[in-house]
Amino acid sequence: MMKRLVELALEQTQMSAERSYMNGERTLAVWIRTALALMIFGIAIDRFSLLLQGRGHPNANELSSWGGGALIALGVLMAIACGSRFLAFSIAYRRKHQLPAHHGPILGPLFAALVALFGIALLVILSVFSP
Repeated sequence: MMKRLVELALEQTQMSAERSYMNGERTLAVWIRTALALMIFGIAIDRFSLLLQGRGHPNANELSSWGGGALIALGVLMAIACGSRFLAFSIAYRRKHQLPAHHGPILGPLFAALVALFGIALLVILSVFSP
């Protein structure tokens, strides 16, 4: 009976470790979603200047462009930071535990890097094509 209890405890520990890794992946997904939302909100702020210019605000374009660009840059920094932190977590996790099936340590940071590249492309497009 004691042997069975030890086996159950080991199974529970393994399941807990897998849940911990998947919690890290979910947290990464939430931060990436927040970074994307900041970038999209930055585009909306940047384009809001077109509405303000029609109402007679002369400095609206400059203020709106800076605000939108800052939000997009914040989203890029957030994507880079959360991707690098998850990569460090997954490397440390892999030293002590086996990764769950079909979960690679590089896939999450790769998506974070793609989101960061999307944000950088947005910054370039908005700076080149700003009215």
